[in-house]
Amino acid sequence: MAQIGIETAQHVKINYNPAGIFERILAYLVDFLVLGIYWTVLMMISTYGTSIVPGDSGGGNDWILYVIVLLPVMLYHLTMEIIWNGYTVGKWLIGIRVVKLDGTRPSVSNYLIRWLIRLFEITMTSGVVAFFTLLLNGKGQRLGDIAAKTCVIKVGKRTKLSDTVFENIEDEYDATFPQVVELTDKEISVVNDVLKSRNGYDKAAWLTMVARTRVLIQEKTGILNSGMGDIEFLKQVVKDYNALHGRVE
Repeated sequence: MAQIGIETAQHVKINYNPAGIFERILAYLVDFLVLGIYWTVLMMISTYGTSIVPGDSGGGNDWILYVIVLLPVMLYHLTMEIIWNGYTVGKWLIGIRVVKLDGTRPSVSNYLIRWLIRLFEITMTSGVVAFFTLLLNGKGQRLGDIAAKTCVIKVGKRTKLSDTVFENIEDEYDATFPQVVELTDKEISVVNDVLKSRNGYDKAAWLTMVARTRVLIQEKTGILNSGMGDIEFLKQVVKDYNALHGRVE
């Protein structure tokens, strides 16, 4: 399955690996098991224990029991994905989650659209429509994702130091630009992404992006023109930020 190319608001191209059909089916089965356990526990409580409907002695309030049981089952995927940033229990265990096509967190309306269409392509058709849509689409999207402008991607479970804004810095190192303390982890991450995005652009476009990023960093920190080239300057900014904030003991 081909990668999904996403260009962020900072004009940095990021590639995501879409979740495969097998991974999505496995996540679905895990969630189905979770809901099955929930259903079974409630039925056991209702049958062998005290009624979960206070004052109900003759079944007159059975509809309340069905609401208590059915609503969480029906709203499980919608609620979990909204609260847990695109995850359900199954997705979390398998290592996949829902994101927008621009790589950002989906809104409630995005989740709602994909959930409403889910009722047709998964619940009413036993997943047949979703299966063939995923098979033909190749981008980790079923009909609900296409309509909501979302996709399901693979998420790495382990993060290495080299994947973060921090790296090992020698203890004796003195920062060239101490002004970088004013920057945030997010801003340094953008700088890192720009430096690492060379293969995603032609050389002229990438150098323009590097130069623009340098100007923004200088405006934010007040660093004067150091005589360094744009690439060298950004690398120095990252190194100095690590020295001041991210030194690993």
